[in-house]
Amino acid sequence: MSALQVWGGVPPENGPQALIDRYLEQHPDRKVTYTRFVNDDRGNLKVNTALQGGVDIDVYFTYDTSNLAMRAFSGLAADLGPLVRSTPELAPFLDTEEPKALIDGDTITALATTREPNLLLLNETVREEVGLDLPRAWDLEEYLAAVDALSGPDRYGTYKLPDLPRIELGPNYWYADGGGSNFEHPSFLHHFELTAHLIREGRIFPWSQVLARQIEAYQQNNFIGGDFAMWGTAPFSLRFLHDPEAYPHDFLTSCAPMPTVDGADWNSGVYGNYIQVSATSPKQELAQDFVAFWLLEGGADMAAGGKIPTLDTVDPDALLEALLGEDKDDYFDVDSFRRVLFEDDPKLLTDTDLTAVAEITQTYEQQRDVCWLLERTPQKAISTIAADADALITRFRED
Repeated sequence: MSALQVWGGVPPENGPQALIDRYLEQHPDRKVTYTRFVNDDRGNLKVNTALQGGVDIDVYFTYDTSNLAMRAFSGLAADLGPLVRSTPELAPFLDTEEPKALIDGDTITALATTREPNLLLLNETVREEVGLDLPRAWDLEEYLAAVDALSGPDRYGTYKLPDLPRIELGPNYWYADGGGSNFEHPSFLHHFELTAHLIREGRIFPWSQVLARQIEAYQQNNFIGGDFAMWGTAPFSLRFLHDPEAYPHDFLTSCAPMPTVDGADWNSGVYGNYIQVSATSPKQELAQDFVAFWLLEGGADMAAGGKIPTLDTVDPDALLEALLGEDKDDYFDVDSFRRVLFEDDPKLLTDTDLTAVAEITQTYEQQRDVCWLLERTPQKAISTIAADADALITRFRED
C-alpha cells in the first residue's frame, strides 16, 4: 500500500509526528508521510500548485480564509459531509449557529481542528514596574490606558492594536447584510485612525519597522527582547516562551483577555487549522479515516505545539500543561492563563461568507500598510478599500 500523504504547516516535532506515530501503532499495516510546508505566501503557493498539478497529496491543512476559499470553491477539496454525518462524535461540525466547518448546503469541505482564542500576553516585570493591575476584564478605554502606561523611552506599549472591528462585529464583518462590503461601518475608520495616532505617539510599534524587518512573522523575538510589553497573539506562540535555549528571557509572562468594544465581546479568535482531503486522492476512505483520528484522538499530541482542539477531547489541566510546558511556573503566571483560555470561555467565530476574500484581503492590506506608514489618511485608505471591495463582491457574485 502506498503511503498516505499528509501536508501541514506545523513542524512535525510540534505534534504531528507524535500523532502519526500513535495512528500507526493502531494501524501497523498502514503508512503515513508528513510533509511540512511553511505557512506563508510562498509555502501556500507551493501547496496550491501541488494540488492543481496532481502531486500525490491526500490530506492537507489550510490556515487562512483566502486559501480556504480558493481550495474549497475550486474543486480541490473532497466532501467530508458523509463522514461527519455518519460519525456521532463529529456532530459538532454540523452546527451552523457556531460553525466549526466550511459548509455549503450539504457539502462540507473543511473541518476546524483547533480553537484559537486570541489573548494578550504581558511582560510581568514591566507590568509590576508601572503599577498596572492585571485585568480580568476590560473595555477599550482601559486597554488604551494600559498601552500608554506600559510605554517607555525605549519600549512600546504593545505591538499593534487588536482587530477592533472584529471584536465589535464578529463573523463575516467585511460583508454588509444587504449585500456589498461593510467597510463604511465606522469601526473600520476608527481602527485605522486610532492605530495611526498611536504610531505617531510612539505607543505602538512603527509599521515601517514591521514591514522592513518582517516582524509580523517573528513577533516573539521582539516581545522577548523587550521591544514592547504587551502582545496580542494566539496560543501557538506560547511554545516560544518556555524554550529557554532558543528564546532566553528573565521575566514571567501573564495573560489578559481581549478588551470589549462598546460592550461587544467577540474574542476575535477563530476556529481554525482546517483539515481537508484532496478531491483527487485515490485513497479517500483511508484519508477520511485519518481525518477522524486527528479530530477525535489527536488533541493531546497537538497541544504541545500550542493547538487547543476544537472538540473537548482533552482535559483542560492536561491542555494547560501541554501549552505552558512542564516547568510552567518558571515562565508563566499560570492562573491567568487558566482563567483566560478555559474558564472565561472566549467567544470565537468562523466566517461563512468568503466572497472574493483573497482579493479583498489584498486591497485591505495594501491600504492598511500605506495608512500605517503614515503616507495616506485613514479616511482615504478606508474609502479605497470600501470601493474596491464593493466592486469585487459585485463581480464575484455575478459570476
